[in-house]
Amino acid sequence: MLLTEIAGLPVMDTEEAQSIGQVDSLVIAPRPARVIALRLKRTNGGGTLLTWQYVHAIGPDAVMARVNAREGDEEDLTEHAAACRNLLGRRVLSERGAEIGALQDIDFDPGSGRILSLLTPSGTLAAQGLLGVGSYAVVVQGASHVDRGHLDTGS
Repeated sequence: MLLTEIAGLPVMDTEEAQSIGQVDSLVIAPRPARVIALRLKRTNGGGTLLTWQYVHAIGPDAVMARVNAREGDEEDLTEHAAACRNLLGRRVLSERGAEIGALQDIDFDPGSGRILSLLTPSGTLAAQGLLGVGSYAVVVQGASHVDRGHLDTGS
């Protein structure tokens, strides 16, 4: 599933049967590359992060979350969440400092939260090459290219 496919979807509390917000973006962590939270917008009170453990299901029309999903350890995610603000369009750099392009999308497994790949104008990058996510750039290993035969990353 792609981030662009879930952006804007309502997030529903399964027990209260009400919206607690809309998906704005993903909060991701490298090594192993995974989704650790969903960033929410237009929430009805409470925080703006939904930790991955509370995501019950991601459907074509809504994200379903368990009751009290917005309570808990948001403070632990603050640094990751700040680095992941506005991920799409962020620079993607190789570990050698070569610019690969702008991040166009993130492909992830909606069941496990595992990041599968990063999509750029130069092609698709394997998620296992994700080294870091910061406010300036996403850094990947040059050997992580999986879509086109060769990606010149300066290696």
